[in-house]
Amino acid sequence: MPAYLETVNKILSLGTIFLQVLILVLIVNLVFIRHRNNKVLLFFKKYTFYFGFIVALLAVLLSLFYSAVVGFPACELCWVERIFLYPQLILFSMELYKRDRSIVDFSIVFAILGTLTSIYHVYVENGGASNLACTVTNPLNPGVVSCAVRYVYEFGYITIPIMALTISLFIISLLLNYKYMSHME
Repeated sequence: MPAYLETVNKILSLGTIFLQVLILVLIVNLVFIRHRNNKVLLFFKKYTFYFGFIVALLAVLLSLFYSAVVGFPACELCWVERIFLYPQLILFSMELYKRDRSIVDFSIVFAILGTLTSIYHVYVENGGASNLACTVTNPLNPGVVSCAVRYVYEFGYITIPIMALTISLFIISLLLNYKYMSHME
């Protein structure tokens, strides 16, 4: 493993915690302090597609970094999480280019499916039963990567599936705020 990997893992874990705080701020504002002039909700509405693009871009680059540079093999559930994450970058790019706001519902669907996959991955990673081939390391099929292996484990709970879950939840909360605040206008 590269010597810098521990530092990268810490930085990404802190970034994950930061996104979790932002999710909490958005949810609290949407549930308890929602009104037309809420400065927090207006700020996130104004920059929804920029935040979504940046988060999706970083997520794609970092998933490729972990597999292509560091050499962590992606398990079956990681690939499914990527299937729902990678189109987010394309959708947010299109949105920033076209500015017609038509991607919101599509992006929410991808984020919900990514969230469900990540929740299941966290369950499997923490010892939950699964019928997937990736839940155990199989010496007869060395190409199958176990979904229960933790390549990153920081602060007692941050793993790669937690990072993916946080990204999906952040995108959902951003877009729900956008829809709500657009409806208020």
